[in-house]
Amino acid sequence: MKPNIQEYHDYLEFLKDWIEFLKEREKGFSLRKIAKEAGIASGYLPMCFSRKRVLSLRTYEKIKPLLKLSAKEEKYLDLLRVIAESEEPKMRVQALTDLQKLKDYKESNRSELEVHQYLSRWYYVVIREMVNMPEFNGKAEWIQERLRGRVSQKEIEEALQFLVNFGFIEKNDQGKYSVVDKQLNCEEGVFKLSLGEFHRQMLDWAKLSIEETPRAERLLLGHTATLTAKQFEQIQSLLRETIGEVEIVDNKSHSEDMEVYHIELTAFPLTKKKSFLSEDVGE
Repeated sequence: MKPNIQEYHDYLEFLKDWIEFLKEREKGFSLRKIAKEAGIASGYLPMCFSRKRVLSLRTYEKIKPLLKLSAKEEKYLDLLRVIAESEEPKMRVQALTDLQKLKDYKESNRSELEVHQYLSRWYYVVIREMVNMPEFNGKAEWIQERLRGRVSQKEIEEALQFLVNFGFIEKNDQGKYSVVDKQLNCEEGVFKLSLGEFHRQMLDWAKLSIEETPRAERLLLGHTATLTAKQFEQIQSLLRETIGEVEIVDNKSHSEDMEVYHIELTAFPLTKKKSFLSEDVGE
């Protein structure tokens, strides 16, 4: 069947399925033919599709006219590519904003819109967790008084309505709120962007905590070291195990001394790899 681009979050996955579709529909169509007409090495695209190489913008623009996409599909694909490949967070967020304005996207990707709204507004996540506090009463003024940062009562009311409407929390007949167990899958392109935006906001709060939060109420630990790629894989594994242990401690027990905390485990490079190959090697 013809792949529907509106059902894809990863532009490379769409490209692979689309090319397979064209190979079935048109005799003689192949990756080798695309490479020849685009003037690139025959092995370059397979390496990109297996994620061993990054599909450069120059190559992407070369092959796009050969794919027989409609103008609407090309526009959609361009935005998905920016979300996946751009090194500029502002460009990725703008691409997602442009994608969300498309009527077809709104109709086909309601879950993406839901996740993005939830994660791109830090206080939505915090308010959901505040529901676990025994004294939580759902009044905007009470929530506003307990939240750090400037959040208007209107924004808080909108957040509560969103959380109820999309099943993050529920409200019973007596007006009491409770948290609903809801899992979010943030592994694919657009979802990962929303999660990245949430982490950026949380890291901003981490910086503010150095100046605004007493030492007894915060913990900032760090270690700088020179690591090989293999050692970094080990570090990632350790951090994932640690966050798993943290989730076990987070047992939702109700106590009068509860506050909402965010635990952020980070590991990131402070140096750049020396590049001696151009991005278009193999073309």
